[in-house]
Amino acid sequence: MPHRSDTPCDADRRAASRPSCGDRALAGVRILCVTLLVSACQAQTPPGPPTGEPAVSRAATVKASLELEAAQRRRIEAEIGDAACTSDAQCRTLPIGARSCGGPESWMAWSVASGKADVLKALADDLAVMQRQRNERFGIMSTCQVIPDPGAVCRDRRCVLRPRPLAN
Repeated sequence: MPHRSDTPCDADRRAASRPSCGDRALAGVRILCVTLLVSACQAQTPPGPPTGEPAVSRAATVKASLELEAAQRRRIEAEIGDAACTSDAQCRTLPIGARSCGGPESWMAWSVASGKADVLKALADDLAVMQRQRNERFGIMSTCQVIPDPGAVCRDRRCVLRPRPLAN
């Protein structure tokens, strides 16, 4: 509403200093964009341990997991024993552990002459579960390289992994 003493120029200046509806909408869009940008750029929590877990506690937990896995591996090795054999037909492979991208971490040769297939499979499955849980909890990644089953052969009356062919 114009004032009585306003000249036409004074009314024009006041109108020019007030934002129009289009200017207010553009300001609202700018505020929304900045808000979205700031929230998108905030640090994302990587998969792994619960937030707030002290680094010392995390290191101790990882160390304890690795010790349990090493003990499980020793049980598997003890169960395999010397893997005695008289022919290749008695030799088998056992997948050991679990890579974060899938597949076993390694393979071990064993002999059916021991007659412990079910026990070995259960021990190896338990180790794989332990490693998958550690990988998931702490966000551990691997090279995702597939380690194919090398097969096993009888050499010097003992089952061993078949040597890998040399790459060309």
